[in-house]
Amino acid sequence: MYKIPVYLSDMKEVIRFVDKINTFEYNCDLCCGSYVVDAKSLLGVATLKGSSNVELIIHADKIDVLMKNIELNYC
Repeated sequence: MYKIPVYLSDMKEVIRFVDKINTFEYNCDLCCGSYVVDAKSLLGVATLKGSSNVELIIHADKIDVLMKNIELNYC
């Protein structure tokens, strides 16, 4: 499991982020405090838009390709 801080400032970024995450088979969640949403859910991710301290939790062993795809959303 990996934890990566991310920031999604607007709805366009949210849509791009969810589209990229959905191309991968493994499970991913977004966590902000005690609030956890499925990172593949557009509605769930949209609720965290503009929030600080958001972490992407990736449930996989090898994440190199995913990291290259979402590099613009790192904090």
